[in-house]
Amino acid sequence: MNKINKKVVVVTGAGSGIGKGIASQFATSDYCVVLATLNKQEGEQLEKELVSLGQEAYFVQTDVREEQSVKDMVRAVISHYGKVDVLVNNAGVTLFKPLLEATLDDWSRVVDTDLRGVFLCSKYVAEAMVKTEVKGAIINISSNHAFRTLPHTEMYAAAKGGVNAMTRSMALSLGSYGIRVNCVCPGFTDTDHYQTWLHDKESPDAVERDVLKLHATGRISTPADIARLVGFLASEASANITGGEFLVDGGLTAALYHADNF
Repeated sequence: MNKINKKVVVVTGAGSGIGKGIASQFATSDYCVVLATLNKQEGEQLEKELVSLGQEAYFVQTDVREEQSVKDMVRAVISHYGKVDVLVNNAGVTLFKPLLEATLDDWSRVVDTDLRGVFLCSKYVAEAMVKTEVKGAIINISSNHAFRTLPHTEMYAAAKGGVNAMTRSMALSLGSYGIRVNCVCPGFTDTDHYQTWLHDKESPDAVERDVLKLHATGRISTPADIARLVGFLASEASANITGGEFLVDGGLTAALYHADNF
């Protein structure tokens, strides 16, 4: 076990997108960063990148859907670092499919990752925090779909709504142990996933112009925008904030509707 004075953060789904942005932000903030992600190539590559910059990173291949995998991850982190100070439940999948076409396998794919994964990781990391007497923080990455949603997003909206509800309950359950629990709810975010979605459209430039018009700030979020809020919620600067749900979406969800003709 490494003898460390730094704080230790576990970021699930850290290999790409928002998770990679969050992991990189913590690494530059002098944390030991555990990259708990399923894709081995992505996890090893990010670990290599961060270590080459003189930062502390440790990849643990993790399937958040599987209880044994999560238990093994927590055991490995405790063996390696002796504690966990912060958990960021970021791992997730997005699947938009009409209700009349969706299958039970589709439901399981979304809910097992986006909701079951948050439950499993929170349960076993919180157990470790309590055992090691760490007054830690858990930050769940949810979505603005927990507040407002669209047609054909039933599975995703249900999972993310569940994350928000579970966040509130965990904040109450774990508060007496000094563990704070909050969730961050991004909207459109400039990731590889977004770029793939955009360029699959017949007129990507026109679609992007329409997307940007929906935002009060005139732009969509970046992973760094999300990461900065996560870093704040992990820090002592937010010591009395728990059970919160924080939108990071450039004002997208604030609008009742948007029309050019009136």
